[in-house]
Amino acid sequence: MARPAIKKIVNTIPFYAYYKPQGIPMTNLEVEILNMEEIEALKLKDVENLEQEEAAEKMGISRSTFQRVIKSARYKLVNSVIEGKAIKIEGGNYIPSEKLIQKQCLKGGHHYYVKKDGLNSENKNFDSISKIKCPECGERIINFEKNQLKIKGKEKK
Repeated sequence: MARPAIKKIVNTIPFYAYYKPQGIPMTNLEVEILNMEEIEALKLKDVENLEQEEAAEKMGISRSTFQRVIKSARYKLVNSVIEGKAIKIEGGNYIPSEKLIQKQCLKGGHHYYVKKDGLNSENKNFDSISKIKCPECGERIINFEKNQLKIKGKEKK
């Protein structure tokens, strides 16, 4: 059985879904599909000029996963330009960044969870240590609140 795909954090939604060579009807073109996480990886690495480790952290994935995503995106992009293919941007396995909450497990791993509808940022009733277990390491989750880590009523920076 294959491992489940990790949702990547995406902060960029392109204005247009298609790009194609000028003067050739779409019906005559092959289409290469770039997904949303590939677009985000290209933006972080090639537009914002971030190091791979920092870009991977922004997307909530490992550096090696980021490397695979950026390699796939660059291949598709360059291959489309060289072979005259249309580029379609769609789909992927991602979460929009504004719907995320960052948490840390007791083993120090950072994990991201999707905010539930109805939660607003002003309502910060956090338990000091959650009963939620980390799906990656099985440990309980610690909640973050603006660079302040609260554990059993004490604050650490």
